[in-house]
Amino acid sequence: MNKCQKCHVLILDDSERCPLCQHILQSDGEKMESAYPNAIGMTKKFRFLENLFLFLSILTEFILLVINYNANPKFLWSLVVGLILLYANVVVRMAIVGKSGYMFKTLSLVILAIVVLLGIDYLTGYRGWSLNYVFPGGILVIDLALFILMLVNRRNWQSYMMPQIFSILLSLIPVILRMAGVIGFPYLVWIAFAVSVFLFLGTLILGDQRARTELKRRFHV
Repeated sequence: MNKCQKCHVLILDDSERCPLCQHILQSDGEKMESAYPNAIGMTKKFRFLENLFLFLSILTEFILLVINYNANPKFLWSLVVGLILLYANVVVRMAIVGKSGYMFKTLSLVILAIVVLLGIDYLTGYRGWSLNYVFPGGILVIDLALFILMLVNRRNWQSYMMPQIFSILLSLIPVILRMAGVIGFPYLVWIAFAVSVFLFLGTLILGDQRARTELKRRFHV
């Protein structure tokens, strides 16, 4: 800290002159501890760890691709590892360090997990488990997350109506695939669709005027 010998006031910053009399300040030998945590330093540290993990993931995937190509190019197991590393990097950047809201993180990570598992299913010979179980199961996870967030954030529960509509639209995809004969296990498909629809209807009916006002505001009607 610096002290003005004329005004006898303590100056907490690094000023060289007193803001009152412009007298040259003298240090009293005491160091003022920061009243706030070093957020910038922590951010840089996390950013470095993120980039380091990304670099190591790319390096690992490159080495595995070379080994895979020279050992058994017919089975691309290295791409399976690459998909897992991709998801791990997204989790680190979005869920751990990212500043987005819980709902956006949940939707993004669940959808990406579905895509990654679809890719793994395809790369390992496609047995259909990703579409039959993972896809509708992921939609149920989204609905469960929506329900929990609505219970936790009761004062602003109506803000989750748009994600509920998105969940309904997403659940229509496996329904269409089921009707087209692509999905052979129907039960999870219809359960996921029904849960998404009734979660939205319950919010709309029980929310009454507040729910309708939120829909009008969102759709500008």
